[in-house]
Formats: sequence, C-alpha cells, structure tokens
Amino acid sequence: MKALLTGLMLILPVGLRAEKTETKTAAQPDVLVILTDQWSPRYLSWENPEVKTPNLDRMAKEGMIFDACYTTSPVCMPARISLITGLYPHNGGHSVWGNVGNYATPAEAAPMFRDIRAAGYTTAQIGKLHWSSGAAWKEHHENLEDYYQALGLDVVVDVSGPPDSADARGAYARHLRQKGLLEQVAKDLHDRYVKWEFEPRASVVGVEDYHDVFVADEAVKFIGGQPQEKPLCLVASFHSPHPPLDPPGEFATMYEPEKLTLPANVPPVYLREGHALNHAETREALAAYLGKISLVDRCVGQLIEALKKRGTWDNTLVLFTADHGEMMGAHGYLTKGRFYEESARVPLVIRWPGQVQAGRTKAPAQMMDVYPTIVEAIGGELSPGRFAVSQLPVAMGKKKAVRRVAVSEIGTVAPLRVMARDGRYKWWAEEDKEFLFDLDTDPLEMTNLAELPEHRETLQHMREEMLLHLRSSQLNLSAGYKPKVQRLREAEKKKKPKAAEPPR
Repeated sequence: MKALLTGLMLILPVGLRAEKTETKTAAQPDVLVILTDQWSPRYLSWENPEVKTPNLDRMAKEGMIFDACYTTSPVCMPARISLITGLYPHNGGHSVWGNVGNYATPAEAAPMFRDIRAAGYTTAQIGKLHWSSGAAWKEHHENLEDYYQALGLDVVVDVSGPPDSADARGAYARHLRQKGLLEQVAKDLHDRYVKWEFEPRASVVGVEDYHDVFVADEAVKFIGGQPQEKPLCLVASFHSPHPPLDPPGEFATMYEPEKLTLPANVPPVYLREGHALNHAETREALAAYLGKISLVDRCVGQLIEALKKRGTWDNTLVLFTADHGEMMGAHGYLTKGRFYEESARVPLVIRWPGQVQAGRTKAPAQMMDVYPTIVEAIGGELSPGRFAVSQLPVAMGKKKAVRRVAVSEIGTVAPLRVMARDGRYKWWAEEDKEFLFDLDTDPLEMTNLAELPEHRETLQHMREEMLLHLRSSQLNLSAGYKPKVQRLREAEKKKKPKAAEPPR
C-alpha cells in the first residue's frame, strides 16, 4: 500500500501539470540529447583534427561549444544520477560517489523527465541508462514500467552495453539471439573483460549488429513513430567509446595507429593492470577508441536524418555530451576516475537554430546542466531544490557565465576527493595531496603549482571557491520555515478588520 501511495503521489502531479500545459504552441522544439560514455574532449574534432566525426562537426558549427564543461563525477553512475536529479553527489537524494552494485535512483529525487513531460513532451531514453543497477527498484515499484512512469519516462529501451553472458536479457540480447550471435558476442566480451578490456581488436559482429547501431535504429523507430503535433524529448545514450576497444567492421581499420599523435603527457612506458604499454601500443588502443568515436558519429547521422524526415530538424534543440572522459595513457593512466582533463572534462555542444549562437565559450559548466537547459528552452518549470543551472543564457549570448566554478567529486572512502575549476585554474584535493594547474599556460597539466610559494594566494582562492560552492549547494529542508510566534502574529493580523476610512 505504501508503494502504491508513493507511486500515485509521484504520477498524479505529472498528469495534472501535463494537462495544464498540453496546449503549448507548435513552436516548442523537439529535443535530442546525445549522451555518450567515456568520451574525452581531447578527441573531439574541433580539438584534434585527426578525429573523423563529420556529422558532429556540422552540428557543432551550428551551435555553442562549451570548452570548460565537467562531469559531476568522473565515473558512470554518479554522473548519470546527477543528470536526472540535478544534484551533486554530496547532496541528499543523490549521495552516490562511485558506481554501485545494487541501487535505483529514487524517483522522487529525479524530476528531469517529469519536468519535461509536464511541458507537453513525450519523453524517452534509449540506450544505456545506468542511473540504476540490479533490482533495487523492486523496493518501491511492482515492475520496471511503474518505476519508469514514476520517473516521467514514456518510452525506455535499456541497452546497458554488449552482453557478456549467453543468458543475457533485454532488447539487444534478443536481437543477437534472433541473429544467432548472442553466444559468440558473450564469449568474446567475457574474454575481453577477464583478460584485458583495452586490447584493440575488432568486434565479432558487423556494423549493422553492433550495440550502438542497435540503439540508433531503436531511436530512429521512436522518432518515426511520434505524432507530428506533439514535441518529443529523446535521450539517445550510446555505450561507446567506452571499452572494450572493439570497433566493428570498417571502423576497426579507419585509423592507422602509426599516424596518430599522442599528447606530451603520455609517458614513453607505463604500467596498468600488469600490462606495460609503450607509445606504439597506446596508439593502437587509441586507433580503436577513435574507431568507436567515428561509429557514434555515424549513429548521430542516423538521428539527424530521422529528425529531418520528421520535419523538425530546423527546430530541434540538440545537446551532445558524455558522462565522463578517458585517460588514454595521459599521465600513465587508462580509463576514468581522475580529475585530470582527459577524465573529468566532457564535451558539451548546444545547438538550436535561430536561438543559440554559433561559437565557443570557456564559461564553467556541468554535464548535469543539460537538464535545466532543456526545461528553460521548452518553457517548462524546473523542480525546486536543483543545483544544475541552465546554460541557455550563455548559449544564446545573453550572459558570459552562469557559474563561478565547475566541480567534480569522487571517492569510496574518506576523505572523499573534490575538484574545482574556474575560468583559468583547476584545483583538486586527494587523500594526502593537493593539485593546482594553470590551464591557460599548462593545458596538459604537467606542472603542479600547489607546492610553489608564489602560487599560495591562488591555491587559497581555489580552496575558498570550493568551500563557497559546498556551502551554497546543500539541500536545506528548513528553508522557508517560520517560527510559531511569527505564524501566530501573521494569523492575528489577517483576523483584524481594516480601519474604517474617515468620512469625506
């Protein structure tokens, strides 16, 4: 009964607000969020001309590129929870500082899709979700459909990634099973994860049966099936370029490793998980990583064509981002979980013809700002208590910045790690050490300024910026409370009749 009442409390207000706003004009844009996994901005074509992404290139030229956008946490799950909640890991209602084995984001804490649906939209997320794991949703919901409805999602196709078990379920596993490919894929993936997920080797399936293309195909079906008179909001969530490094078909050979350039912060030799990698091996891994990036670009082209066919591409708000980045050898690291630029900084492009300016900005931004940016653009109402901020004023050229700093947080044991970046400097604190980098003069973060006496003032300034941020981003359930005495006095004032006006 408690679960039923909770579900009704969550769903009923959504329905009432949607009914109130369903007469919105046809000028509302369609919304497409392109959410990727483990994409470092070092490997965006506008930062690296060796990257081949023609569809994203054309889209970015029509929009605003945010060069200082950061994930709230450089690992999948907390970053994605921040997106749908508008909260930081340190906030109640989030509180996830790393990946969790059995967890479901509480629907009442995650109003993103409800806020969008309340503005008259059909909402969908197709592809990787990863704001829940395991079956923790069963604690409050009878089935997944009830959970998704409580979140405000009309359509969900969960494709967590390539299956590593022949017993895998879900839409993509069914697709592979029908093609007779599931056991082959599962064995290949299992071997990669157990042995070395960074081994650059082509997928055992062709392009048309690869998981990202499956996600794109499902997204195209969704777009094509929606009525013209009602706007849609689609989060198309791709697993790539997250390892394993298994680009399919021609994408496995698209990049020649010996022709790729590594940044200067990649050591000549470094050790990761028992593997000693040199520059040649790192370039081979990079070639496969870039192949997966170009594959996602192909999928983006599919989505663009579907929206053109729908007739709304010229009035579609597109936001392209990632949950976190990838170190790819920088500073001797692979994967994510670090505050270096390769891991904590993420792409953000906002494109909306006739509304958003074309250009680039260094205004501090957070990946979770995608949520309020959408809500503002579609004329919706943002749920109270969110710390994500709309970047639409920056994208439209109305403001230079809407944040003082961008931050990131991660950790599984105390003291937890935090990072702050303003317009020029980046600071972070780990368990026993501080880091400070001047990103204007040292974009590859080669020289730690934290221990240099001449930078003590800047170090203290960044510490204070983080402290101010933490003081300003706490959920305060006592906000608006009036003491009993004040309430009684206000009630008495309302009771007193107004004094009669003197005769004229």
